[in-house]
Amino acid sequence: MRRQERLQRLAEGRGPVYMATRLYDPSGRYLGARLERGCVRGLRTALAELGLAAREPLAFLPFRDSNSALQDVPAGDFSRAIYDLDRSRIEQGYALLAPLGDLQADSGIAFEVGYAAGVGTPTVLLWLNFFVLRYDGTEETLLAPPLLGRLATRIENLGRFDLSLRFDGREDYLRRAAAALDGAEAAATDLCRELVLRPRDPPPPPAAAPVAGRVHLEFGGGQFEVQRCWAARLEAELERAGFSVSVSRRYEGTGSLRERAAADLAAAATSELVVTLADGPDVDGETAALQGYARGLGRKVLLYSSGRRRIYTGPEYDLRHNLMLLYSADRTVRRLEEVVPAARSLLD
Repeated sequence: MRRQERLQRLAEGRGPVYMATRLYDPSGRYLGARLERGCVRGLRTALAELGLAAREPLAFLPFRDSNSALQDVPAGDFSRAIYDLDRSRIEQGYALLAPLGDLQADSGIAFEVGYAAGVGTPTVLLWLNFFVLRYDGTEETLLAPPLLGRLATRIENLGRFDLSLRFDGREDYLRRAAAALDGAEAAATDLCRELVLRPRDPPPPPAAAPVAGRVHLEFGGGQFEVQRCWAARLEAELERAGFSVSVSRRYEGTGSLRERAAADLAAAATSELVVTLADGPDVDGETAALQGYARGLGRKVLLYSSGRRRIYTGPEYDLRHNLMLLYSADRTVRRLEEVVPAARSLLD
């Protein structure tokens, strides 16, 4: 979609900015609401400066806006309806803003970053902490994990936290924490104004056509030994079954991590099927992002998830992982030996 068309849709309330949000605790929802409020303020200012009348909604906030729109959906269909609605809002959105800061990137937000890149929606990572990431072997310093950083249009550091570690009691600590949120909201205002008046939208990662029969394995990029072991086993089994196989290896070898992340994305894009690993306390953020990217490009996705835990709130939500990961997969398998038969079935 051309920028002018996206801008017109934004002004008319048909292409709001998508504010990705951590949903499982009040702090995540509160942060998203604060950033969204600042974003809307900046969008209104920018559109007025361009002489455009602004209609609501200028921003879309998951959970608040998803749940409000789906009140009449039966409980058994509710979580799937949320997935469909959120996905369509990403496709239509002027941009996607993704707050990050924890060492474990939220899998739902990470998926949305990848999906936005796959469908061509500009994405801004909002880094909300005071640290950076450094990696053994390359000594690179990055604001975000390399694959997420490669998918994003830009990264903005909103983490203006006081590092003195000296506080004058609990009230002073609370005051400084609140001031940090005030600063993040104000920064979101400035950012969203700039997104309209001075957009910087580099092209998304190039995606070649998929090669028939090619399977890509995304098991965390080989950062941990167990990931490398499982990926090696599946690579051998899939090749014996006649598939052409590539494996994400951004944390193996030498060279720039961002360049190796780009190579993993390119390998996934040229595959008919992407197999992702969901095991762990949460789906690895980079793996979730690559799954979103593959889904945005229209590739088939096979999710390997051997865990026994479910996230349960009632009949509306009874899932093993974030709904964006589960509903975006064409199939989910529970054991490694199920992967090859499932791959045959999906690519038959």
